[in-house]
Amino acid sequence: MMVSGSSLETAYTIDTSSIKFGPGVTREVGYEMRRLDARRVMVVTDPRMASSEAVAITLESLRDEAIDAVLFDRVSVEPTDVSFKEAIAFATEGAFDGFVAVGGGSSIDTAKAANLYVTYPADFLAYVNAPIGEGRPVPGPLKPLIAIPTTSGTGSETTGVAIFDLLELEAKTGIAHRALRPVMGIVDPLHSRTLPSQVVACSGFDVLCHGLESYTALPFHRA
Repeated sequence: MMVSGSSLETAYTIDTSSIKFGPGVTREVGYEMRRLDARRVMVVTDPRMASSEAVAITLESLRDEAIDAVLFDRVSVEPTDVSFKEAIAFATEGAFDGFVAVGGGSSIDTAKAANLYVTYPADFLAYVNAPIGEGRPVPGPLKPLIAIPTTSGTGSETTGVAIFDLLELEAKTGIAHRALRPVMGIVDPLHSRTLPSQVVACSGFDVLCHGLESYTALPFHRA
């Protein structure tokens, strides 16, 4: 939408994931997934996070609500088409009706991709952004995904974007659609207690850069 006589968009929509914030709120993930009628959940994380308190609490909370929680801990720190496909295969075989991602943006993005392709199976490049992929829109709603970020600043818990490296072309690309967004982000500050101060600072600059990027890219979002 563009206001007549203006060269920039001046209308916008605030439409984002629900956020639950507070020390210890990770323990409520089981309740939230039960509320979403999930009974068998794929918990997505990376190998280093697999033994963390955050993952242990997540699994305990889900199982306390009689939810069958299955851990997938093979997320690549920088996701690739290969690592995405591995998660998609795991999700397909597991017949899950819900997803929980615990970790940084890589874990959350991997869960988004697994959710998409298990819900609407297609050739891998079908939903990947053009011109590398077909840029096909997501056909409909996905299964519930709750994201539990363990770093400050990832932002992936509120976006409909999943970024990865396409190894064959040595290109970074992604999948973008609002249907990919987690239904909820559970932001528990207890998970950042052990983050080095430099990592926290860099994460803050990452958020700032994304904000500046959104503002400076306005001329390219024309009707």
